[in-house]
Amino acid sequence: MYTDNEKKFTAVLNKRHPLPLLMNALGHLASGLTATLNGDGEFLDYPCPAGGFTAKVSRFPFIVLSADNGNQLRRLRDGAAEVSLPHNVFVTSMLGPSAVAQVEATRAATADDLDFVAVAVFGSAELLTPLTRKFSLFRA
Repeated sequence: MYTDNEKKFTAVLNKRHPLPLLMNALGHLASGLTATLNGDGEFLDYPCPAGGFTAKVSRFPFIVLSADNGNQLRRLRDGAAEVSLPHNVFVTSMLGPSAVAQVEATRAATADDLDFVAVAVFGSAELLTPLTRKFSLFRA
């Protein structure tokens, strides 16, 4: 078992959406969530002189899980907010011809309009695990 697991990133994807949309949402969620952490994700340099690169990777695990529907994701988001865990959400109103159109569609959406595609959460395993226990590992 991986030892640096006192904190973790967890993304939960709604399996009712197509894989390309899920991968797009995952990328946006991870980058957006990371932008809010102020270094708390503990990103380390992984230098590889042989390949000519240095990767930046968190020392904490990143787990990808699967939800049966958007309501499960809504409850996950609500639970993360209740215990003040940093989180990020991707809903279908965030799809559109431009960032401006996406922001406006999301701003105008009602709670009933929201179709949750994915939710990402970061924080202590002690708080996060109870919120994600019912989800299974994502399988493409």
